[in-house]
Amino acid sequence: MSNFIFLLGFVILFIAVYIYTNKKWSKREKEFDDFAYKMQKDFLDNSPVLDQGLDYYKRVQEFYTDKGYSLSKHPSYPTDFIATKGKDILFIRIQGPQDKKNITAQVLQNFVGQTVLQIIDDKEHNASWVYVCSKMMCDKSAKIYMKSYENKVSFELIEV
Repeated sequence: MSNFIFLLGFVILFIAVYIYTNKKWSKREKEFDDFAYKMQKDFLDNSPVLDQGLDYYKRVQEFYTDKGYSLSKHPSYPTDFIATKGKDILFIRIQGPQDKKNITAQVLQNFVGQTVLQIIDDKEHNASWVYVCSKMMCDKSAKIYMKSYENKVSFELIEV
């Protein structure tokens, strides 16, 4: 009988500690989320680079709509835009003015590889991939890669 009382007391103590720590953890998590939200809001309110990046996305969108393409964003494709015009499909990835990394052949291969399996059996459309930048950021390997697949992979320079 005393073992049962001891075990019951231990279980009640364990449940009490669990509830107490869970409440404390939830409170800390809420404090952290509030802090992160405030920091993110301050960053968004005071970031000219971000505004420049959003304006650049709008500029690219206008560039392709002026060429007669209709633009959309598909949740299955990891691209910034999918442009369609007749039987042509362009998968567009944008590297805005705030991005400092050079475009390499590996970056282009990843971009193409992420979408090619989705449309490999599509015989009705002509698919191609466009990497859009605000300044020339291609290294030599990217230029060689684009030259090898010049009918399918291209680079578009749209200045800010």
